[in-house]
Amino acid sequence: QMAKFYRFFSLVLVSLALAVVGAGCGDDGGGGNSKPDVGNNDINKILCVGDSITDGECVPAGAPYPARLGGLTGKSVINAGACGEKSGGGAGRIGGLLSRHQPGYVCILYGANDALFGLSTEEVIRNLRSIIQACKNNKSLPIIATLTPTYDGHGFAAGTLREYSAAIRSLAKEEGARLVDLE
Repeated sequence: QMAKFYRFFSLVLVSLALAVVGAGCGDDGGGGNSKPDVGNNDINKILCVGDSITDGECVPAGAPYPARLGGLTGKSVINAGACGEKSGGGAGRIGGLLSRHQPGYVCILYGANDALFGLSTEEVIRNLRSIIQACKNNKSLPIIATLTPTYDGHGFAAGTLREYSAAIRSLAKEEGARLVDLE
């Protein structure tokens, strides 16, 4: 089981790093690369929001992925993950986090705890949409991820996680957010 977790952890880390680097490499129409418009935010700062997978202190993976993400991207990374947090908690905290940190990018990884507590897909998507819209209103670039498969005793939530991930893909498309598919 631990080997599965480390594979998922590596997938999260590499996928998010590629998404951040890729988000900063748009074609400016003149043949060169342009930086995305992040307003007065710091293009070299990434804010990571999510549950224990982001927080990292309450899961056995060594350094949490946000700490490693900085090394892969060369950007400053703020880990605002919270063990046990559901998407509604993230929606409630995002405004203050954006104001305080002014990140160019925001990595969003919520849903595992929502599934464990049986929240409806509609409620989770409403919360994630709120986070994405707050990022866009702040001119921070949202990067949202689908959910990693379950491990240990959480197999009962696997179907819900797949349902959330399908809805997250649609949400990313609707909102124009960069998607990292971890499924």
